[in-house]
Amino acid sequence: MLLPARRSRPDLEFYRPHIEGRTLMLSFQSVAELLRLPLRNHWGAERRHSLDAFLRRFLVLPYDVALAETWARVMVDAERAGRRLEAGDAWIAATAVRRHLTLLAHDRDLLGLPIDGLEVVSALSP
Repeated sequence: MLLPARRSRPDLEFYRPHIEGRTLMLSFQSVAELLRLPLRNHWGAERRHSLDAFLRRFLVLPYDVALAETWARVMVDAERAGRRLEAGDAWIAATAVRRHLTLLAHDRDLLGLPIDGLEVVSALSP
């Protein structure tokens, strides 16, 4: 299961059946987004320590050349469908596609993308 970083707090009960008993993974992009929070918001040591402990619960999926190729395809497929996708969201989607993972996303920008191999589960789905 690949989880993206998101600003809003998701409905945890909706996602619980999708994460219990599974290896939880984050894209390197999600980790970068999360590490930006303490820098931008001047977090203290205790709150930063909590973030570090949270991140240790996940397997972080790294960048590789095949992922870059998948990212390029995700961006082009989204553009051709008339959808603008932020680069960070495209890295997260590409990671899920590249690794053949279901993406749990609490981000409307990732819903309904016509990307071959992208499966998104979201509490925001209609």
